[in-house]
Amino acid sequence: MDQLKNKTLQGLMYLGLGKGAAKLISFVNTLLLARLLTPEDYGLMALVMVVVGFIGFFNEIGLGSAIKHRLDISQAELNGAFSLAILISASLYAGLYGASPFLASYFGYPILSDMLQVVALSFIIGAIATVPDALIARDMRFKLYAGIDFAMILLQCVVTLSLAWFGFKAWALVWGFLASQIFKTCSIFWFSQWRPSRIGDLRAARALMKFGVTVTYSRLTWYFYNNAKTVIISKVLSAQQMGIYSMAATLSSLPTQYITSLVIQIAAPLFSRMQTDLTRLDNALRRLTSGIALMGFPIMAGMGLTAAELVPVLLGDNWLDVVFILQILCLLGLVKSVDPLITQAFISIGKPNITAKYTTLCAVTIPLSVYIGAVFGGLPGVALAMVIAYPLSSIYLFYQARRVLDFSFRRYLRALQTPIEACLFMAAVVWLTQLGCYHYLPQQLLLTLILKTVAGIAAYGFYLVYVRQSGLRDCYEVLTELGVKPAKLQRWPFTRLKETV
Repeated sequence: MDQLKNKTLQGLMYLGLGKGAAKLISFVNTLLLARLLTPEDYGLMALVMVVVGFIGFFNEIGLGSAIKHRLDISQAELNGAFSLAILISASLYAGLYGASPFLASYFGYPILSDMLQVVALSFIIGAIATVPDALIARDMRFKLYAGIDFAMILLQCVVTLSLAWFGFKAWALVWGFLASQIFKTCSIFWFSQWRPSRIGDLRAARALMKFGVTVTYSRLTWYFYNNAKTVIISKVLSAQQMGIYSMAATLSSLPTQYITSLVIQIAAPLFSRMQTDLTRLDNALRRLTSGIALMGFPIMAGMGLTAAELVPVLLGDNWLDVVFILQILCLLGLVKSVDPLITQAFISIGKPNITAKYTTLCAVTIPLSVYIGAVFGGLPGVALAMVIAYPLSSIYLFYQARRVLDFSFRRYLRALQTPIEACLFMAAVVWLTQLGCYHYLPQQLLLTLILKTVAGIAAYGFYLVYVRQSGLRDCYEVLTELGVKPAKLQRWPFTRLKETV
């Protein structure tokens, strides 16, 4: 068995288990916090994270990505990268600390000043982990990553929920976030077993900086078009409307954050090792894309189909305005869950400039669309603008992939065919179930939610097992490559593949 392929699949298993458990805990914590905090609390934290997150991209100027990309790297370069990251982070913290009162005044919320000054400590905390974090990813030590991520999320949930219970309001989110970042940095630095042997040699990091600056620019423009809506909604509408959008975005992004982020975490070092073999890279890209879609698409579609019952049952009647926004964002999530793999492929083959051009295009079209949507359609207009502008902007990405990579749009769509068909079949079954529930079980939201969820899961599984078996075959192959003995898979539903496997 190919050692790289085996290591990748095992990494996917470890990260999947760790992140899955962590996201489940985080999801439950979000539901509990929704009953302790207000939309305004979430809106304030969203504003803080937009400012801190944007400035934080300058923290390591892409040094981590440069380290992962390089096939060979010296200790001197690592020392220089570590020193540079610390120097930049300290400068950024000082600048934001001084600017925080002006930012709070601009947004009209005085409490933002203190919140920004505390959360910005994550600049220095994160910079310490820049080099060891990149080295752990470079060595594909995914089991360690999974353990750290799980413990970090658990700690954040405990701290946030405890402080929210005692009335800390938006500050509960602040201290929970900071506690998790401190824990993550300490853990990564400890387990990486790398220590700087010399501080202050910045010249050695010059080559890493050149690659990292382009990556940083791409990330900045990506961050801008993903978070400009926070500023636009807060200014054009209100912090309460921002809180509603933030909750909808949080729920709709849970599958993407879990599935796509863990696959990207594996794809970055994997694609870098395949950068001289574009055919092999394209095969890996389509295989990972198919895996994301098979797992993520039904969750996205199911969440959108059950939003009318899901929101009041889980969050309460105070959040009913989330329903329509959540449905639209779940539709958008189908596209957003798969295209990051293509941008990662460009970075891995040493062409981050293509990603930079794509994110620049998005940074112009998407905020403009969101502003127009907010002015003329309010919060629903924002969601509709996103679902139109984002896919249109992705056309450029696919064009460049066809030009630079060994990429065929037809093969790419074929990788998505089975999950899309299965989701459409699931949607039809859920819709019929909904009609029956509304007729025979009026006002029974919890029971309707349960029946629609069960019907959706059964329909999706039925389609994969009895109608289109390519997705089931992929699951079989992945399980065997992860080390599961074929004898243990000689049971339903895999017995359906007996004649073809």
